Amino acid sequence: MTEVFDRAVDLLVVAMGLGCVWLGCRAVLRPRRPPEPIQGPVWGVRAWGLGFVLLGISLAVETVTSMAGGQPGWPTDVIRWVAGPLVVGSIVTAIVAGRRQRRRARTVKGGQQG
Repeated sequence: MTEVFDRAVDLLVVAMGLGCVWLGCRAVLRPRRPPEPIQGPVWGVRAWGLGFVLLGISLAVETVTSMAGGQPGWPTDVIRWVAGPLVVGSIVTAIVAGRRQRRRARTVKGGQQG
């Protein structure tokens, strides 16, 4: 019974990896209309998308490799070490850009009232 559960979880993880690749591709190919989770400057959206593509590929390859009985190699680790900072850095960029935009909007709104 645990074997069936393990395979179901593995298939779910592969599907999540492919979903990450799909979401990342959308952000890379259409940075001016990014998916809801990320907003911000075009280069930040593209960095987020590239990071998600790399993370999704890494997740799917590692899971399929372990399902086949192999050991995941160092390339998946390297991909994660590259993708992690891309995703985290772009999220920080999006937060900073959003705060700046709200601050500018308050300044413009306050200037019009005065």
